[in-house]
Amino acid sequence: MSFFGSSPELCCIIWSKLDVQNTMASEGYANADYKHLMWALYFLKAYGNEECNSNFAGGADEKTFRKWTRIFVEAISYLEASVILWNARVIGRSRSLVTIDGTDMPVALGFNKGFFGVKFNHSGLKYEVGVSIETGYIVWINGPFRCGQNDITISRTALIGALDEEEEEMAVADSGYKGEVHHIRTPNVGTAEERQMQDLARARHETVNSRLKIFNVLGAGYFRHDLTFHSSCFRAVAVITQLTFENGGEPFQVDFHDLE
Repeated sequence: MSFFGSSPELCCIIWSKLDVQNTMASEGYANADYKHLMWALYFLKAYGNEECNSNFAGGADEKTFRKWTRIFVEAISYLEASVILWNARVIGRSRSLVTIDGTDMPVALGFNKGFFGVKFNHSGLKYEVGVSIETGYIVWINGPFRCGQNDITISRTALIGALDEEEEEMAVADSGYKGEVHHIRTPNVGTAEERQMQDLARARHETVNSRLKIFNVLGAGYFRHDLTFHSSCFRAVAVITQLTFENGGEPFQVDFHDLE
């Protein structure tokens, strides 16, 4: 688990979902092998230097390691469409079905005002993540965006429009999302009991963000590959984390209901 961020059982589940023999063979990767999946998982979890990668891969040359790692990371990221499901949030129990939060990751850009992230005093990328209040599952990803963009602006690009207007659905978020009172509940809104439930839901969301950053490709040092690949890495990690949740590793549960 410490080397790959995934249990042996979860590695098998990912391999099965990738349907390697059919999908990759049809795309010209007939030599795709289970070890290449393990290389990709190691890359995401450890994000080591070229020497470490080569040693882990039994002496494989850097070009070969990079090739297969990228192929499998991108393949895992494509599972987002079948694993990260907006409709998996549970409609009907409450008007508030998801927590929303932006999570920032440093990248090796040098100083760039538009990308500057105050959390780590460096350039970075930001993603918006949505978590089902009912289950703790990841149900929404939006990004990447520049760290310089604020959360409420990002939410207006897609999230606000995705909420169920007919059900008067509202998201729960932190104070960075103030400004959409008909769509997003921010701290200090509602009764004391409602605020307490919302605070627990926000706290659980922070644990989900932390689970993503267990993977060093997102959470340690600066991402040094091209930025388009960062999106693939983030989505691959989100898929792996969500599959972990579905297979016995879910975050703590919260009791949440509307009182109004």
